[in-house]
Amino acid sequence: MENSPPSSSLESSSSSESSDDDDDDDDDDESYSSLQGEESAIKRVLAKTTNHHPHQFAQHVQRWVHQVPIGLGLCPWAGKSHGTGNLRYVSCFSKQPEQVMELVYSEMETLVAVDDSSKYSTTLLICPFVKEWKEFDNFEKFVTNGCLVASNTEVEEQDKEIRRYEQKRQHFQNKITLVPFHPTFLRWRGLPEGMSIGTVVESHWGMVGSKSSTKASATIIETENKVFGKQKVKIRFHEEIEGRRSEQYVPIDWILPNGELGPPLPDNAMHRAPYPTIHLISNQDLASLSIRDISRVKRKNAQRMMKLGWSGLEKRTLVE
Repeated sequence: MENSPPSSSLESSSSSESSDDDDDDDDDDESYSSLQGEESAIKRVLAKTTNHHPHQFAQHVQRWVHQVPIGLGLCPWAGKSHGTGNLRYVSCFSKQPEQVMELVYSEMETLVAVDDSSKYSTTLLICPFVKEWKEFDNFEKFVTNGCLVASNTEVEEQDKEIRRYEQKRQHFQNKITLVPFHPTFLRWRGLPEGMSIGTVVESHWGMVGSKSSTKASATIIETENKVFGKQKVKIRFHEEIEGRRSEQYVPIDWILPNGELGPPLPDNAMHRAPYPTIHLISNQDLASLSIRDISRVKRKNAQRMMKLGWSGLEKRTLVE
């Protein structure tokens, strides 16, 4: 096992950039706040000495991508980027979220290079060493918050840093989409035992893309379909309200009593990478797909997951 600093950019095996900085042990313990400049900070993050082979994390995620998102035809963006050689794998050896933040925004710069010098359109940023990200909820919050986090510096410096990265986030928000992958990814659950067609529930209802603040009595009339799979159920409200459709497809969590949870759906496996991974997608790539294309992908994925189920996925060695 190598003890030299890992490469700074772990792309696919055919293309990688290496960093050969030799920092002494005292330097390794230097706090992040003392580093000068983004470039040196990013270089520092990636040059940490590790006992792991520098390519193993990227290789594990690459294998998973080939098996699941690409292998099952679940993610056209990954398939397209892989086919054109534009899919980039980067392993981050930092243990601190604020250092990962630096790298995330550096990758955004790479993906949206003004002079189109970057050949990449998609990056998978692999982060195995941040302890608090063993919990999916913590990792998801980081990603959905635009990968913003305050460093362990003085409050005044934190405020300056957050404002600086908030400006960067606003700059990139229409150019880059962030998606979390995680070993315990859990966003979709099925119906709890005892709930099925005919069950009377209290449910929110949809109102022009938003959720009602109150619930109303309804009956479940459908538990799976080719568009939503098992992520949504169809309900019929018992009373008519002006402007509300009497029958609606609603997310499962809209009808659950407080504290009651159903079993995880196999749909979660689409996002269960071997390590916490941030998927950065150039919106220019997304723009190449029409709304009809995206709807078709979602429908196909729902059908595929319903057909396979957890047992089918296990047989294909896609989940542990």
